[in-house]
Parts: sequence; C-alpha cells; structure tokens
Amino acid sequence: MTLYAPAERFEIARVLSQMTGVISRNLPVFAGLALTLAGLPALALGLVRRGVLAPEIDWFGPIFLGGLLNLLISALLQAALIHATISDLNGRKVVLGDCLATAIRNVLPLIGISIASSVASAFGLFLFVVPGLILALSLCVAAPVQVVEGHGVFSAMGRSGDLTRNHRGAILLLFILFGVLWIVLQGGLGVIDRLIDVAAPAVADAAERLVIAPLMEAVAALIGAAGIASIYFELRTIKEDVGIEALAAAFD
Repeated sequence: MTLYAPAERFEIARVLSQMTGVISRNLPVFAGLALTLAGLPALALGLVRRGVLAPEIDWFGPIFLGGLLNLLISALLQAALIHATISDLNGRKVVLGDCLATAIRNVLPLIGISIASSVASAFGLFLFVVPGLILALSLCVAAPVQVVEGHGVFSAMGRSGDLTRNHRGAILLLFILFGVLWIVLQGGLGVIDRLIDVAAPAVADAAERLVIAPLMEAVAALIGAAGIASIYFELRTIKEDVGIEALAAAFD
C-alpha cells in the first residue's frame, strides 16, 4: 500500500490518482455503498414518479422526496466513503460495516453542514456569482473535516475555509475536470438510452427512470464523495504535513 508523503503544492494529478486508486482497490465496497445509498433511492423515486409506489399520496411528490433523499444520501455516503478512503490509505482493509457505522454517527452534523453551506453559497450567488463560487469552494471539504476531526457544523465550515485558502483556483479546475468527466458519462448513457428508445420504445421510459437514472445517481455520488475526500487529504498533506497514519488515527 502506498502512503502519500508531504508535498509542496496542490497537485491535481495526485488527487485524481489517489481517488481512482482508492476506488479501484475497493470497487466492490464503494460500488455497494453508492448503489445502496444513491442508486436504490433513485430507483424508488423513479417508481414513485411512475405511480408504482405511493400513488395515492399527492404530497409524496418527486421534488419533496428527492430533496429529502438527496440530503440524507449525501451525508451518509460522504461519511462512509471518507472512512473507507482513510482506511485504505492507511493499509487497512475497508469494511462495509465500519463505513456504515461511521456514516450513521456523522449523519446529523453532515446534514447541518450541507444545509448551512448551501444557504451560504446561495446567498453569495444571489449577491453576485463570484462570491457564491468562492464560498462554495471554501466550504467544499467541510464534510471530511467533520468526520475526521470531529468539529461541529460551523467550526468545520471555518476549518474548511482555512484548508482551502490559496488553493481554490486549483480546486475549481479539479471540479471542472469532474464536470467534464460527468458530461462524458452522461453522453455514454444517453447513447444507450437512445438505442433502447429505438429498439424498444415501449420500455424506454421505464429503462431511463428505473435503470439509467439510478446508475447515474450512484456514479455521481461515488465520484463526488471520493473526490471531496481526496481533496481534503491533499490539503492536509501539503498545508500541515499530516501523514495518512495520523488521519487514520481519528478512527482508532
């Protein structure tokens, strides 16, 4: 197992390598978490939209349900994958049960961070685009800060601002690369969707809602959570010379 030594500057290539390495070494666990915590809820939402689940409850609409699920899923999955990443980089076996236990312990603070960060970023965007973007970049590692270091909601947000300072341009570029990757993945699945539409139009809508949409949710959640965790590790390493072993000690 390779441990990452302290570096002098934020390296986008190293973050991408760390993220893809962790995912590839633990693909069954990571895929299981993403499919369980993102794919299955997306499948349930698709069934609701088709009237298969709770057809008689009007307020059980896709917007309300989707918002609640997204908030919970994001918190649970981020915490689980942060734990998994730390365990892997420390040379430990990634255990699904341990990841889920960490997620459950941290779900409420992470929901608080998600709400507070979203409100702050939205307010910045309302004032002007640039302040909102800066706030979003500043707060992007608040979730791993809370999970690894045990801060409260606003303390974790402040700590995230300190860690990202002077590196937000590189983080923005990394997010752009993530966006390009996401567009490519969407394009590939879009081609599959169109092929299904041509070959079997009767099942095309069901395939999109019940197969393709859940798969896209799982992939997006997996890349997003693992990417944020990898950014956090990079920042801790280059700014504080904190080794992976010290980060892993948070779970001992």
